Amino acid sequence: MAVNLLRRLFRRKAAVPTQAPAPTAEVAAVETAAYYEVWGGLESANRALWTGLWFSITVALLCLVLVRLLLTRPPVVIRVSDSGAAQAVSEPGRQPPVSEVEIKNFLSLFERFFWGLNFYGYEQDLKSAFSMMTPNFQRKADDLLKREGIVESLQANQSKVTVTLTDLEVLRDTPELLECRVLGSRQIVSYKPEGPSGEVVFEHNIILRKVPRSEQSPYGVLVEDMKERVFKRQ
Repeated sequence: MAVNLLRRLFRRKAAVPTQAPAPTAEVAAVETAAYYEVWGGLESANRALWTGLWFSITVALLCLVLVRLLLTRPPVVIRVSDSGAAQAVSEPGRQPPVSEVEIKNFLSLFERFFWGLNFYGYEQDLKSAFSMMTPNFQRKADDLLKREGIVESLQANQSKVTVTLTDLEVLRDTPELLECRVLGSRQIVSYKPEGPSGEVVFEHNIILRKVPRSEQSPYGVLVEDMKERVFKRQ
């Protein structure tokens, strides 16, 4: 009888179901998170994003200011002597003087742009020539073109003018002005078979004004005045 009682007790204990494991702390925290905790997390993330945005804008503005400062810095000038020795000009506000080679190159370009006109590209040449003049001489040059009818004759005859320079010389050099003499000739032909042709042998007395070097005047000089003397006209 005692054996039967022990068997019934064992069966009753085996029939009792086991309990489920207790939830972990993370699961319990998620299931029990209140609305203000979720709202606080979103507010914290929002503040972090705004902080990052303002930091990025500040860095971008500082970079723009730095680029602008670098662009406005004067260029590094390296002067090369006749013997080939190179020396950097350390003074930031100092500009190298205009050399004789630069003057001759400037005069050659000006003569070609202003006098060596071509029917198919004279507008761009005159624009380049006027950029090499002072405002005062620009008005004089415009009056000269109108008075001599140079553009009208070029258009009517479809002409092409070739300038050949034989001598360029600096006569006088002052702190503000340069007086130069240019000798050469202009050969005039026409794209028309029956168009006129001719030749002009000239001497130009040109006054150059020294100006600060810039992108608009890289040579450091501009034409202030010009007078022409004609030796031969055919």
